[in-house]
Amino acid sequence: MIQAAVQIGLGMLGLSLALCFIRLVKGPTTADRVVAADTLATNILGVIALFAIQSGEELFIIAVLALAILSFVGTVVYAKFLERENIIE
Repeated sequence: MIQAAVQIGLGMLGLSLALCFIRLVKGPTTADRVVAADTLATNILGVIALFAIQSGEELFIIAVLALAILSFVGTVVYAKFLERENIIE
């Protein structure tokens, strides 16, 4: 039962990844592209987590945590740039 749910989840995340990639390429503004990149990273986190469930490998969870931190920091840096037009103070 878990394997079927993982396969369905991977299919749904694959569709979501494709749609996010289209928005990343076609985004009319830079903010749209940043949001699409952040959503893409979140979807990749989901894919890696599903692979961790499927394989039972604990190393994937560490990769999920590292990617989540990097994605968060990137979004915060871009938000700061939009607010002040300067990243380094």
